[in-house]
Amino acid sequence: MSTLQKWLAVLGLLVIVSVGAALGWWLRGMLQPAEQVPEVATAAPAVRQQDASLIAPRVQDPDPPAPPHQIPKGWKEERRVSATVEPERPGPVQLDLSIVRDDTGGRRAIVSSPDGPVIAATDVPIERGMVPAPARLWAAGIAASPFDPEGLSGAWVTRDYGRLRVGAVAFQWHGQAGGLALIGVTF
Repeated sequence: MSTLQKWLAVLGLLVIVSVGAALGWWLRGMLQPAEQVPEVATAAPAVRQQDASLIAPRVQDPDPPAPPHQIPKGWKEERRVSATVEPERPGPVQLDLSIVRDDTGGRRAIVSSPDGPVIAATDVPIERGMVPAPARLWAAGIAASPFDPEGLSGAWVTRDYGRLRVGAVAFQWHGQAGGLALIGVTF
């Protein structure tokens, strides 16, 4: 085996290992769960909606009293929602509760009843939950050649669309302006 053949074999092996490592890193990113951050649990006011339902005010209580009902062993209370309904007729009252994720990174309780108006409600987060982190779709930066001060310099911007990344580069190289369009895949 000649020296050239040995170098080509080593180079081929390096290419195979590099492609395998890149593929593994990309698959790891696909299989990894989304990053999570603590939910926003600051106080929030009550909001009466058009359908007469009530978004319960979110109240801060650093030392809440014991729950009004039994919590099964091993379970953890995360929030406590209470509501007061003024029934329009005698008999049982149905109360509908929805815990929803709002646009500020928190959860809210929505309370309604087909048996009468909800006149008051309270939502007390006991333990902050985890919600998906907001996506960071944009990136921008500068580029410069540290070895050639009069050489390459410029700026770039990219945006992600799912796994597709698109962008643009504006640069100057030895006094001449130029630009590039970028397209790639995240991994």
